[in-house]
Amino acid sequence: MSLTDIAKTFALKKLPDSAVELTGEVPFETLAPYQAPALKHISEHLDLPGFRKGHVPAEMARKKVGEIHLLEEAVELFIQDFYPALITTHAVNAVGRPAINITKLAPQNPVGLTVRASVYPDVTLPKNWQKIHEQVAPEPASPTTDEEIDKTLESLRASSAKATDGQAKPLPEMTDEWAKSVGAFESLDALKAQITKGITAEKERAAKDKRRGKIIDALLEKVSVEVPAIFIESELEKILAQLKEDVSRFGLKFEEYLKQVKKTEDEVRADFREQAKKRAALQLALNKIAEVEKVEADQAMMEQELKHALEHFPDAKPELVKIHIETVLRNEKVLKLLEGEK
Repeated sequence: MSLTDIAKTFALKKLPDSAVELTGEVPFETLAPYQAPALKHISEHLDLPGFRKGHVPAEMARKKVGEIHLLEEAVELFIQDFYPALITTHAVNAVGRPAINITKLAPQNPVGLTVRASVYPDVTLPKNWQKIHEQVAPEPASPTTDEEIDKTLESLRASSAKATDGQAKPLPEMTDEWAKSVGAFESLDALKAQITKGITAEKERAAKDKRRGKIIDALLEKVSVEVPAIFIESELEKILAQLKEDVSRFGLKFEEYLKQVKKTEDEVRADFREQAKKRAALQLALNKIAEVEKVEADQAMMEQELKHALEHFPDAKPELVKIHIETVLRNEKVLKLLEGEK
């Protein structure tokens, strides 16, 4: 029997969270071509007194490990060829590594297999997704206050008075001359104007981000998608990696942080699971919109960002960095579409 013929005998069952299970049996004779390379692999990795590693005779290796272990190794090699044929035959759009269990194994008998795989899910967008932004009013940015400007000026004064050679300098007076020493400002009023501009711009960005968050929430309430567990775990790993980096930046070891919050790492993971699920669902929704609207990352910008990233992280894998940058740039285009920008 061909691999495709065997694959057709397997039963497909849909599981929750966008996963499938394929069960069936493999004729024992199908494994015959895999037993010799399986035995070779075993003998090359077997430690046996009196022989150098990798030089154990095949028949001695067979006697040492036994027929069942040899058969297990042959099944492992067979699956490498069989799995692609299995998911192709059943039109399974699998993602990630499958979980494969041998359910029945005995010499001269069919081998029972159960294969579980995550599947890239179907994403159904709401019919009116292009108009969701119309339901979310713009967020007004609060005006910049004199108190905020004064606080920034005091921070600049304190920076100017930092200790030099062990001697603390007195706080400088807020004069035109001091303003010129801070930067390319003609006067104290010019410095205040720039501070006002900067605080105002930051508040406007925060207001825009707040509205974007509401639009995202409104979209996710109406999107239909089963998020695969593998996607949630991937987002969890990113969240934890960022948390560990943030903790390290404050001079703490992650173990010390866990003691402070009185939680285990598993408990922290559980705390972030819903956030990870939301992030995964959002990425799937953005991917779907990009597919429908044929949105692609700007290639010139992508190449520029890739060059910049590799200059700062020369050990990073270029293909992975490129995928990340393309995703970020494409996401931003889609989010602007959601916000009503053309």
